[in-house]
Amino acid sequence: MSYIGHGDFILEVVKGNVPGHRIMRGLGERDSIATTASGEDLWRGNELNATPSAPGSHTFIPRPADAGEQMTVISESAADNGGSATGALTIRLSYLDGSGDEQSEDITMNGQTAVDTASSDIRFVQDMDVLTVGANTVAEGNIRIYEKAVDTNVYSMIAAGGNKSLVPHKMVPNGKTLILQEWMAGELSANKRCRVRLRADCTNAVPPVRQASVYLFKSVMALNSSIGQMPLAYKIPALSVVKASAWAETAAAEISVHWWGVLVDD
Repeated sequence: MSYIGHGDFILEVVKGNVPGHRIMRGLGERDSIATTASGEDLWRGNELNATPSAPGSHTFIPRPADAGEQMTVISESAADNGGSATGALTIRLSYLDGSGDEQSEDITMNGQTAVDTASSDIRFVQDMDVLTVGANTVAEGNIRIYEKAVDTNVYSMIAAGGNKSLVPHKMVPNGKTLILQEWMAGELSANKRCRVRLRADCTNAVPPVRQASVYLFKSVMALNSSIGQMPLAYKIPALSVVKASAWAETAAAEISVHWWGVLVDD
C-alpha cells in the first residue's frame, strides 16, 4: 500500500488500514493551578475530597510498582452505583500489567463503597471510561482509583459530571514504540501566565533510552489566555511514560492539554 502524504497515512492509521499502527492520545485538564516550584501534573486531583483519604499528592501522580498492584475504585457519590438509576453504573479500566501488556477490566460501581479490582498486577492506569450510566448520563461524583494497600496513592480519576478520565499520562505498552506527532494546550483565565510542558521519562538520544521516573521536557508552551499547537517528532520507547505538567507564574491558571502520536509495533 502506498500513501500520497503524511495526512493520508494518518487517515489510513485511524481507519485501521495500517497493520501494527494505531493512534495513541492523552487528554487532561486542571483548574486553580498554584505556583508550585516543581510544577503540577495536569489532572483534577486537587478536586478530590478526603474520602476515603486525601491523595498523598495532587500535584504529582505517583507511579504504581513495576510488578503491578491490586487497586480499588470508589466514588464520592452514592449515585454512582450499579444498582442506581442516575450516575455511572459500570466503568472500564484500561491498564498495563506487570509485563507492560495491555489489559482491561470492567467494574461495577458501588457508590461510596470501595470496589477492589480483580486484577492484582496493574502496573499503569491508562484510561477509565464509563460503560453504562443512569438518567444523568455522567458520573455524579468524582471517581478515583487508588492502591488497595495505600489509599493515599491515587492514580487516576473520572471527575464529577464526566464519563472519562482526563489524565494525560500514558505508558507506552510493551513491544511498542510511540512516535509523538502533535500537542496543544490552552489557558482559560485572564492574565494567569503559565508554562505547560510535555514530558517523558526517556532521553532524546537516537535510539532513546528509558529513564524511569526522570521526566525530561519534550516541548513547552507559554500561555496567557491563549491556545498553542505544535508539531512533534519524538520516538518514545516501550514502558516510558508521556505526561503533561504546568508551571504557573500567576496562581489560579486553568489549563487543558491534548497530545497524540502513532503507536507502532516493534
